[in-house]
Amino acid sequence: MPPALRLYPWLPPKAGQGERLSDLAQDYGTQPLITACIDCGLQQQAATGPLVVCTRCGSPLSRSGARSMRAALALSIAVLALLVPGNLASFLSTSIFGVSRHSHLVSAAGAMAKDGEPLLAAFVFLFAVLFPFLRFAALTLVLGALELERRPPWLGQVFRIATVLQTWAMPDVFLLGLAIAYARLNSSIATHVEIGALCFVAAGVLSLFVRAVLDPQAVWQRIYPEPDTPPGERDISCYTCELVLPPEGDGQPCPRCGALVTRRLRESVSRTVALTLAGVLLYIPANLYPLATLPINGKPMQYTVLEGVIDLIKANLWALAAIVFIASFLIPAVKLAGLSWCVISVLRRSDKRLVAKTRVYRLVEEIGRWSMVDPFVIGCFVPVMGYNALIYGRAGPAAMPFTLVVVLTIVGAKTFDPRLMWDAANKSPGRQT
Repeated sequence: MPPALRLYPWLPPKAGQGERLSDLAQDYGTQPLITACIDCGLQQQAATGPLVVCTRCGSPLSRSGARSMRAALALSIAVLALLVPGNLASFLSTSIFGVSRHSHLVSAAGAMAKDGEPLLAAFVFLFAVLFPFLRFAALTLVLGALELERRPPWLGQVFRIATVLQTWAMPDVFLLGLAIAYARLNSSIATHVEIGALCFVAAGVLSLFVRAVLDPQAVWQRIYPEPDTPPGERDISCYTCELVLPPEGDGQPCPRCGALVTRRLRESVSRTVALTLAGVLLYIPANLYPLATLPINGKPMQYTVLEGVIDLIKANLWALAAIVFIASFLIPAVKLAGLSWCVISVLRRSDKRLVAKTRVYRLVEEIGRWSMVDPFVIGCFVPVMGYNALIYGRAGPAAMPFTLVVVLTIVGAKTFDPRLMWDAANKSPGRQT
């Protein structure tokens, strides 16, 4: 084992630019891996198999079945290539009475900003344009280096960026927003999907396959292998890459991913409480006030979240209505309730249903991003609906509160440390082999 792993865990690994990963595989390929569950904190010796789960809370530790880094690399390159025309080529077009309007995804945020919604425009630009490009550029760089059996010192930090952006890069969520926007627009005005939208749709679909075939723990293991010695009583783990480290690494950068290592996320409960309360307060105007304005039968009509669901039902678009109801109304409520339940569990030091609470937290953390569907719908139709005083589309007063609810609950889930529920219930981090 390299000395940096055991004696100096806070130092960067002593790996040269040209170090071959095949040499590391000879040393670590047959060693039992020590890992820590990021959901309950249990340090344990990981087994091998297509799906490895925590022995205490049942959370997945690694998934190797039907997963391939080479396939993930090919898909990531394809997504990156499709994002270029997806952002630059013509996206949507509408026409009425011989007059037409065209949009580009990369300029949609500018149209929203000119319409008086600069913050909403910024969120749409970040989540639909910038972050997807950065995520798949970083992922392609990391997987490409591993395919060439290289391990430059910055590899772990770049993969950490790609991992963090998995939540915030939303080309897959944008697909639903595009489908709903097209259905609503085409019901009253001639709407055409252009080459840019087709490329972006392909990129969004392929991004789902990237996530399906990539095992992040396998990537981390190739970047910087886990130690093969049993963990001690006071050992800690990196919350980002799950590397088990001696207690001397507390407060130091992780040698694998570069994130600051702490035994538990600092001020986790107070931050989550503040973000959840803010989300609850904003959830009320987000559902009471109009979300957007669209021309229906030649007249501008405002609609709330639930009114938008009813309109889709009236148009016999039952599947889209169900998606909008779940993503825009049900999921935000579930996120707020789930985060509240987890926080209350810590404050009351409850030892009941810890596995169920952990699974609820993981569900909340996973589904939060899908509530961005309605803001993306607005981002799709605003640039192509600026005709006149009667035929136009714009965001309503509820659009910004609604988007803030989505963002605050995503951040709230990120700031909450589920291991605190097990600690508070006197289930202190243990170890199992």
